[in-house]
Amino acid sequence: MASDLPAPPTESGVYPEDRMKVSRWLTWKEADDGRKIPRAPYHNSNQPDRYVSAQDPTIWTDFETAAEWADKLPHHQLAYVIPDRNDFETDLVVIDYDDARDPETGEIHPLVHDHLADADSYADVSPSGTGVHILCRGQLPERVKTISDDLSEHEAFPEASIEVYESARFITMTGRHIAGTPTETRDCRTFLDGLVEDYATVSAATPDEVAFEPDTTREDIEDVETTSDIQDVFDAIQHVRPRDISLRSTVTEERADGTQSLDPSWANSSSGTRLAQLDEGWVYRDGLIGLDALQVVALEEGIITGERDYPSGEDFWEAVDELRARGAHIPEYEEDKSEAAPSASDWSPAPDYTPDRDADAPATGSSSPSDLGSSHSSGRTRGRDSPRRGEGAESLYKAEIDRLEAELEAREERIDELEAELDERTKKLRRIHVRNSQLEDALENDAEVQVRALDTDMLVDILDDQTLVAIVEYVVDTHADDDGNLELSTADDSGGRLDRLKSFLRSDSSSSTSR
Repeated sequence: MASDLPAPPTESGVYPEDRMKVSRWLTWKEADDGRKIPRAPYHNSNQPDRYVSAQDPTIWTDFETAAEWADKLPHHQLAYVIPDRNDFETDLVVIDYDDARDPETGEIHPLVHDHLADADSYADVSPSGTGVHILCRGQLPERVKTISDDLSEHEAFPEASIEVYESARFITMTGRHIAGTPTETRDCRTFLDGLVEDYATVSAATPDEVAFEPDTTREDIEDVETTSDIQDVFDAIQHVRPRDISLRSTVTEERADGTQSLDPSWANSSSGTRLAQLDEGWVYRDGLIGLDALQVVALEEGIITGERDYPSGEDFWEAVDELRARGAHIPEYEEDKSEAAPSASDWSPAPDYTPDRDADAPATGSSSPSDLGSSHSSGRTRGRDSPRRGEGAESLYKAEIDRLEAELEAREERIDELEAELDERTKKLRRIHVRNSQLEDALENDAEVQVRALDTDMLVDILDDQTLVAIVEYVVDTHADDDGNLELSTADDSGGRLDRLKSFLRSDSSSSTSR
């Protein structure tokens, strides 16, 4: 039975023409654990598989150079860098669809097919053949850092998802161009606005949120036991640090800088290190999702089921109670019933803000006490900025990435030191072997031994004390000529010194080379 799914043809070796003119290329090679790791063999010719940071501009190169090295090195493929927009001028946006293409038939998710037409920009197939990339020019709104969500359900692609990113990433480039799409990147502002409208307001307004700047200091909030100001509750949650509470998730790795890796109790992690615990909070490594204490506890308790979720309504208060039970200090909220104080029904989003909600959900102008958690995670309350977590998550992401890069750099430096040390020791062992061989040959033949320009510092460094004692005992009976050579004659031997020296040199010759 023929399928009615679209299956656009592809053509090989076609890369975006405008990006081929920009020197932001490198190569990548898959690690043993399946991760796509950036490499720069043209920069590290002696170590072509050495890990590099894709955000290091010193290792970016032109398309021709990267392609040349990708062709001649096994398993190396091309990649293009999207630099950090805070540091570099860039207009590239990537729409990444995963599990949305059948690698055997070429059939794609119908929504991806529609997006290809709407974007009208360069598109290619991912390295696995199961994904599609659209590369275009534009910018996401200020408050949206990324878009990440599931595509509409389709029986042929039950796991299909979409992710949009525009800064501090690198994109694998296969050159398997989807025929019919342009061969350069084009302006897609209208298309991107549609994606934001369809996805960001529902699922991506909070994926990178983790910690806002509380209004009240940690010291001040610790003195508050009860409050009629819900902001005190929000502030207290954001002041909770990993050291303040106990978790069910198991610590699997602890580093010298105090950071830890944990095996999250709510997810299956083959490595056991999916949850990173930093000083200020947590990062869920699958997607680099920042989490605050309320989310981590809610996930462990099954109050929420997704790392991108935030407890709302009654779930919010249930999670707060559990957070208290884990050791956190969260003031008890008591609604002020006085006439001067606003009641729960007075809490509503500011008029210039539309809270995140499902498209079919009815609009509301007020919220009940059970809705306060929802107001917390999605907008403004009483005209005050409610907790937004974007900057906090970015700092956590950056801290984790910086730590990993620093650890990698330290290991690479240590490898370089060990290689240099090994090279030096190898040279010394070769010199020892040559000198011992020459001395053995001369002594075996009872010939006169002349040691020219004897490097005593080196001998002291490389010979053990017993060998040195034997040599000193022997050369006591020798004399130096006018040229500074030491003439060692078998005729000067007394008391078996020569035999002892022969024995030591023979045994040290073999053992030294093995060392």
